[in-house]
Amino acid sequence: MTKFLFAVMLTASLPFAANLVTYTATSNVSQKDADKKALEGAAMQIGAKVDSKMETRVSEKADGSIEKTTDNKKSVSTNVLLKGAKIVPGPKQNGMFQSTVTVDLDQLASKILLDLNQIKVQMKSKDSLIRLDMLDRDYRKMEADMIQLEKLAGQYNDQLEALSFVQAVPKELQLETTMGELTEFLISSMQTVKLETEEKDGSLRVVVSDFAGPIANFPVALTQDGKNVAVAKTDAKGVVNFNLKKIKNLKPSGDVTVHANMNFKFVRQSALQNVNVTYGAKKTGVAYRLSCKGTAAECGALQKFLTDAGLTIADQAGLPELSVTLEFSDKDNSAKTLTTSRATVKFSSASKELVEQPQGVGRDAETAHVKAISKLSASKILEIFATGK
Repeated sequence: MTKFLFAVMLTASLPFAANLVTYTATSNVSQKDADKKALEGAAMQIGAKVDSKMETRVSEKADGSIEKTTDNKKSVSTNVLLKGAKIVPGPKQNGMFQSTVTVDLDQLASKILLDLNQIKVQMKSKDSLIRLDMLDRDYRKMEADMIQLEKLAGQYNDQLEALSFVQAVPKELQLETTMGELTEFLISSMQTVKLETEEKDGSLRVVVSDFAGPIANFPVALTQDGKNVAVAKTDAKGVVNFNLKKIKNLKPSGDVTVHANMNFKFVRQSALQNVNVTYGAKKTGVAYRLSCKGTAAECGALQKFLTDAGLTIADQAGLPELSVTLEFSDKDNSAKTLTTSRATVKFSSASKELVEQPQGVGRDAETAHVKAISKLSASKILEIFATGK
């Protein structure tokens, strides 16, 4: 069994070092392990100092009754020691590594106070930038700056907690921010935002406005099947145009969700409404009788894809035959939970031919095959096979 030897070196005997914490540890594993144990020991020493200041206090009241007051004890981690901690490796004896960690609590407190002041300056600067964003109605930058301000506030509170491990925290250091005021303004403004859409000539036009009119540089996204398929910002007139042809090429018919491409927290709080747009491919007037070599699930998925793309598939005599051969190469992941399939899809009709190699991923081979078929290029198929009977 591995054994560790710890020794506490009391700092009271050191002149001019009344606020030092020193801990020495040894390990037969490695020098790094000895350093880690020494840091943990110093952390425990600091924790003991904090606990000693927070013991139950007993006092006698004027009426003779006894009053007991107990403060909550704090825990301390080695993260607090990372600033100003001095690690001195000791001589290796009998196969044991030695390390001594010394922490000057006054020096540590001074460094934390310096960090607190620097964070406060950054927060003040960020506050001013957000107010300028508000004047410009720049929601994109307003959101980004708000997130940064929240991170700074979190860092400030973390440093304040670290300071509380080594000294009493003065009331004037308690964080007071305008985040509530700024957030309220952002949310109330976003509650007036409207997204209006119009589909025309293969383009989806989105107009974004708020209480003061069109919004420039507003981030907008189109989402399909849980993924963003297009992102853009509005122009000076609050307008952004998305090319639906590219989306139809991936999925011939379906719907997309138009939404603000902003932090979900702000969107949810403002109840900013998304817009769902349903689209479909126009029928080409060209019809085929499908001859498919594959399983029922694969051929069914292929027929649906071709129909959604605009081709008419019918089992009628006299129609030209569209012959399709489906072949797949499958590979499971190491956990056997997902299958990646690379398809080779060969189309032919009269003298026209097309070979596509889409790829799909699914929980099993059949699902992966169907997913790969859905990744075919509708535009290529229509370009070759929708030009005439």
